[in-house]
Amino acid sequence: MKKAAFCLLVLLCLLLSVNGTSMTLFVGCTSSPLCLSEPVSYMCSGENGAGLDDDVLRWGIRDSSRSSNDNIPNGTTAYVERTDVSTPRIIGTYFETILTSSADPMRSNISFSPVLAINNYTILCDIIGTTPFGCSIIIADVLAAPVSTDIKFTSDTLIFSWTPQSTSPCLSHYSVNVTSIEYTINTTNTSLSLPVHSTNDTKYSISVVAVATAGRYMDPTSKIIFIADVPGPVTDLVINWTGFDIYVTWNYPPYFVSPYVSSYIVYPSDHYTGITIPAPTTTYNIPDVTVRSVYTVGVAAVNVLGTGPTASATISIICTFVPTRSITSFFVTPTVTNR
Repeated sequence: MKKAAFCLLVLLCLLLSVNGTSMTLFVGCTSSPLCLSEPVSYMCSGENGAGLDDDVLRWGIRDSSRSSNDNIPNGTTAYVERTDVSTPRIIGTYFETILTSSADPMRSNISFSPVLAINNYTILCDIIGTTPFGCSIIIADVLAAPVSTDIKFTSDTLIFSWTPQSTSPCLSHYSVNVTSIEYTINTTNTSLSLPVHSTNDTKYSISVVAVATAGRYMDPTSKIIFIADVPGPVTDLVINWTGFDIYVTWNYPPYFVSPYVSSYIVYPSDHYTGITIPAPTTTYNIPDVTVRSVYTVGVAAVNVLGTGPTASATISIICTFVPTRSITSFFVTPTVTNR
């Protein structure tokens, strides 16, 4: 329910007795969970058609979590027909009633501000002689808001988002905490873009909690913890000689990288500036190699924060000639040295 001085819902419940002449009308009762500290008002109205001279409208409160075998209220109050409209009456600690019309049909309101102490209570109303009507009070649960692992970076900005487990009309805001840069903020958005002075080699812990009305929240269900830095060295760097080409392969750095690897730089022996290979490709082909040559190939992973260390390997292409009567053949034996 939206914040308002009082909440009057459109759900209308009408109970009729067997003879169809007696009735109790309960307006405002809802099966939807209620928000803490957001005032609620229900109306009860009705008449007894059984020939009684004076109807009696009665309110009752029952703690449903403690009483499961009867309908005996924990507190009651009653109004007699054609009596003066009185001042408010208190039932227990949390409920206030007032008679708004003593004429036939009688009408009365009950008001309260939801608190955890009345979760699972039932409000009872009837015109004596008719069937009592019960309206259950259910307090809305607090939601979790886990942070996505898809953390994005620029060279000086941290970008992340979170997704609440479900929507709730009782949501007030999200409380976001980012350690290492000592950042805490309350927001109604579900993502943040935070400028930071330096991201390299910084340990982050990000958590988000959904805060409901009255400041109610639950501990974070998850924390995202990571170190933002350039990638580590690639792994499993292998060089193979095939015909007249060198075929280079490698694998992703051995630990979780944040930000993610965006590309790789390959440094063949005859290139000084390197060749950029977009991720997730982890292969490169060096064509037209020269026999009787030594090739050293380096590979480094790159993300938005910079370039990681270079892993390198060396291959030696050696020719051995074998004389025959009409054909001269050669064999090439590659030798690979990893560094």
